[in-house]
Amino acid sequence: MGKKIINGIIIAISIILIGFVVVFSLLPNVELNVLVTIGGFIVPICMIIITMIAEIKKEKNLQEKNKIRDFWLKILFIIYCILLITILFLNNEYRMTGFESININTFSIEHFETINIVPFSTIIGYIKGLLFEDASMSIVIINLATNLFLFAPMGFFIPLLFKNKITNMKQFIILIIIISLFVEILQFITYRGSTDIDDIILNTIGAIIVYILMKTKLVKKILEKVLDIEE
Repeated sequence: MGKKIINGIIIAISIILIGFVVVFSLLPNVELNVLVTIGGFIVPICMIIITMIAEIKKEKNLQEKNKIRDFWLKILFIIYCILLITILFLNNEYRMTGFESININTFSIEHFETINIVPFSTIIGYIKGLLFEDASMSIVIINLATNLFLFAPMGFFIPLLFKNKITNMKQFIILIIIISLFVEILQFITYRGSTDIDDIILNTIGAIIVYILMKTKLVKKILEKVLDIEE
C-alpha cells in the first residue's frame, strides 16, 4: 500500500474520531467525560506519531525527511489547537464543572466580578484550601495541573514549527502570554469559563518548562534520534 494511501487513511480516521468528539461537544445539554474528550484525540495523535517516525526512518533523502516531519508536525499542531478549543470552549466535564449552576447575565456587574486580576490569588487560595481542608484535593490538582499542561505543548511545537520567527525565550514568552490573554478574554466574552490572571501565569509556566526542556542536550539527542532533527 502506497504512502499517500496510508497517510490518507490515517488522516480520515483522525477526522472521524476528532469530529465525533467536536460534534457531540457542540450539542446542547451534552457533557462529555474528560477521558472521552481526550481519548478521541489520543488515538489519532498516537497513529500520526508512529507513522511520522516510520516514514522518517524509511526515507533516506534529508530534504524529504524534513518535508515528512514538517507535514505531520503541522497536522499534530492543528489537532492540538482543536483539542484546546474543545476543552476550553465546548461542552465537556472539565469546562462545565463549577459553571453549570451559575446564572448571570453576560457583561453584567456580576459577570465582571468573576474576573480575577490579582496575580497568584487563586493559586494561594487553592493551597490554603488544601492546608485547611476546605478544598477537594482532586479539584485543586485538576485545576492547577490542567492549566499547567494545557499550553505545555506550545513549548514543543513553536520552537520546531516557527524557529525562524520565534528565535529566543523572550519572544516565546511574549507570544504565549498574548495567546493565553486572548483565550481568557474570549472566555470572558463567551462566558465559557473563568477569566483569571493565574490561568495566564500557569499556562505560561507550563509552556516555558517544555521550551526549556527542548533546549537541553538530552531532549535534543532524543529528537535527533527519533525524528532526525539536527541543529
